[in-house]
Amino acid sequence: MVQYRRVKQKKLYEKVAEAIHEKIRSGDLQPGEKLDSVEKLAENFQVGRSAIREALQSLRAMELVEIKHGEGTFVRTFQTEQIAFPLSTAILMNRKDVQELLEVRKIIEVGTIAFACKNRTEEQLQQMEKALNEMKQANGNEQLGEQADLAFHLAIAEASQNKLLTHLLDHVSDLMQETMKETRRLWLFSKQTSTEKLYEEHRQIFEAIKMRDEQLAQDKLQEHLDNVEMVLSEYLQKAEQTTK
Repeated sequence: MVQYRRVKQKKLYEKVAEAIHEKIRSGDLQPGEKLDSVEKLAENFQVGRSAIREALQSLRAMELVEIKHGEGTFVRTFQTEQIAFPLSTAILMNRKDVQELLEVRKIIEVGTIAFACKNRTEEQLQQMEKALNEMKQANGNEQLGEQADLAFHLAIAEASQNKLLTHLLDHVSDLMQETMKETRRLWLFSKQTSTEKLYEEHRQIFEAIKMRDEQLAQDKLQEHLDNVEMVLSEYLQKAEQTTK
């Protein structure tokens, strides 16, 4: 009999904290901006003041907000050093930070894929192909698509046969998944792109690895990440124009 882990029901303050966190990540709440008072937030969320206070303390612990006694609660400015914090929080303060994290991915993954071409095994090829098939069959299920996307990239890292590199990417997998979620969403919102195009780019990367063609694999991965970066840059440019 399969044993399942019991699903934990979220407390009110956790739901409030997540909602405020999302507003910060989306840019609706900017660094330095003052949040509404506890009373106003309680009224907006239709919860008690104690739930609001707990939510703010939770956000403060993640260093997303700063509570100044007598003044109020303010959104903190993102610092690069925050990446050292628990990565499951995936603290992405705005989409410019996502763009910088994408640049880090390009540096790591384009170098990794050359070793994957040299050292991959048939079993690891099957793992990549399995993730690729799941990506194709996601059919609008973006959570499944994101997970398959991440699995594909982690399989490439594993195929490099470099344990340190695999552990590094596994350690930051939560952060990678968050950046993929952001970039995939922006990618699919673009009129020039689709899930089919996204799948096709990954398929071409896979075929190059299968042929052990290091240069082609690097070129295809670079092209894919450049396309994602282009969509993201266009979005950021439009966002900046609308806020001026």
